Amino acid sequence: MKSKKLLIILFLPWLSFAGGQEIYSENCEKCHGFSQQGSLGLPLYRSTVANHSDGYLKKTIEYGRPGRIMPGFKLSNAQTVKLIRFLRAGVKAPQYSKEPIVGDVEAGKYTYEQYCQRCHGKQLQGGEGTGKNFSWQKDRDVSPPALANQGFLHAADDQMIKHIIMKGIKDTEMMSFEKEFNFTDQMANDLVVYIRSHQQSSVFSDTPKAVEDEEPLVFVYQSQHDLATTVDKLKDSAAAYNFRVYPSRTLFEGLGGPEGADQKQIVVRFCNFKNMQKFLKLDPRLGVILPCRATVVENNQGEVHIYLENYVHAIKRFNNEQISIDAKDLIDSMKEMVEEAVW
Repeated sequence: MKSKKLLIILFLPWLSFAGGQEIYSENCEKCHGFSQQGSLGLPLYRSTVANHSDGYLKKTIEYGRPGRIMPGFKLSNAQTVKLIRFLRAGVKAPQYSKEPIVGDVEAGKYTYEQYCQRCHGKQLQGGEGTGKNFSWQKDRDVSPPALANQGFLHAADDQMIKHIIMKGIKDTEMMSFEKEFNFTDQMANDLVVYIRSHQQSSVFSDTPKAVEDEEPLVFVYQSQHDLATTVDKLKDSAAAYNFRVYPSRTLFEGLGGPEGADQKQIVVRFCNFKNMQKFLKLDPRLGVILPCRATVVENNQGEVHIYLENYVHAIKRFNNEQISIDAKDLIDSMKEMVEEAVW
């Protein structure tokens, strides 16, 4: 009888989050890593999760971080509970008061500028890049979170934010401000109130900004030149716009089919390494759509057209406002480049 009780005691921690590992593997592992060590997403160390209330984790899973890499997940309540238990791995959930903190916004702004801005950004926009940075990207192991993100502000209670400010997070770059800078309660209160002042509404919507309906999937241009001349002019124009031009290839080259059957469909490939590094710093997955390309096609009537993919539609899947802004700038320069080549 005693041995049975001992077995039950030994397996209680495992039983408490049974099923959560499968939910984590299916929904979270690809970004947060097999052992929660972080990758595209932030690390989910036990020492980090220990500071987060169940309510915060539940809302974070549900809302995500609009404009950042973290999407919202439509899990059932039972699935969410199992996932949170798995993330805690037996660590007791902290309890925070729901009482809003009162303080001086202007004093909090000054404190933020002095102590927090260098990591979390002037506009509380967080660090560049994804959760766990590659060594060549930044001088930090982990990208500092965006404190003005509406998903964060709707998930985090004032008292939890204050606790993290004062106590820090073990095994991370977030130090204890109480210990390192002798922060007083009033300084922390003012800082929390300043952070909270960036919350835009008491009602949260995780609906992403839609790409305008009139945006085409592909831009099509008719050239005034023959196929060979159009390809040459497109290469020259790409070089003039500071793109490095790669050897051209036929559309289906390497994919089988009769040799020479697609000689009237030429792909011109080009890349601006400065732009590419900027994109990869924000999200390394963008390597799947780079370098850029334009396809030159001559139809049966002898007309030559250039087809340019509108990257805005692909970029919106990355859930990152900064990437969307940079992609719009890139596609605008590519359109100008093509327009010069067709005349």
